[in-house]
Amino acid sequence: MELHLPTTHEARAGLRAVKTVLTLEAPLNPIEVKLIAAAQRHVLRSDVDIDALEPITPTDLREAVTRPEIRAQILAGVVVATFASGDARRSQLEAIESFRAALRVELPELKDLRLLVERRLTLMRYDIIRRMYIGEGLAKLWRSEGVRGLVSKLAMFRGWREDPALAARYHALRELPAGTLGRELFEHFRRGGFALPGERFGAPEMIVVHDMVHVLSGYGIDPAGELQVAAFTAGFRSREQSLPILLFVLAQFDLGIPMVPVASPEFGNLDADAFLAAYVRGSKMTVDLFEGWDMWAVIDHPVRELRRRYGIEDTRRVG
Repeated sequence: MELHLPTTHEARAGLRAVKTVLTLEAPLNPIEVKLIAAAQRHVLRSDVDIDALEPITPTDLREAVTRPEIRAQILAGVVVATFASGDARRSQLEAIESFRAALRVELPELKDLRLLVERRLTLMRYDIIRRMYIGEGLAKLWRSEGVRGLVSKLAMFRGWREDPALAARYHALRELPAGTLGRELFEHFRRGGFALPGERFGAPEMIVVHDMVHVLSGYGIDPAGELQVAAFTAGFRSREQSLPILLFVLAQFDLGIPMVPVASPEFGNLDADAFLAAYVRGSKMTVDLFEGWDMWAVIDHPVRELRRRYGIEDTRRVG
């Protein structure tokens, strides 16, 4: 998703909105302070004294920020900060809704924040997943193969059956030269102890793109790495796709809310600086790996070459 750089005036108004919401019932907590500092460094490119910022009304925010794309970015940032704070309140939800109405921005993720506040976590989980790439993949599978295809993929994932021909295609990747996309993908699966597609307990092929993101980005598979790879993914996806991904990974690996059965929920893993750096890094990509990208067309290409082609910055130069 293309990031739009706000003016100094817009950035200040956006920070006032974030602070207004987060301090409705208590001063900024350490998590929120780190989030705001990281947002200033990586997204807003500003250096505003947060302590000196006054609250802002919906009307003042509307008058200060007129560009639709900046309005959308500010509201998304407020939602993520409130979600990630670990202490979302009903008053904050209502304040964000007032900002949304004043700015005339559609924000489906407010429903997810409301469900979090009300602790209706099963509904929140379903709503987030259906709007991210997992839901996209299931919908495509349903359209192409129907209920039989869904059941077949679930049976492999649960270890009830296997597909030797599909597994053989992935096993063949180990014969590619070291450093190529396919060889690195194979090594990624083996290092992580994951079954290959087609093997018993193997993930459906629609999930393999997520593993490709790990390979291309270089982020690990521990909770910190999963937070970064999700932020990176959100960066190169559309705005409609990016927010659900961010909320999903924050719930699973920072708030301790189980979102998928294949990973244990974790508490307190958010490194705000690394998270937003990964998001900005992903936003500079020239391709959406989940939208029309064919990994098999470049499976024998070196990862370094593909990183250059896709605009993936060397992490040593990020930040």
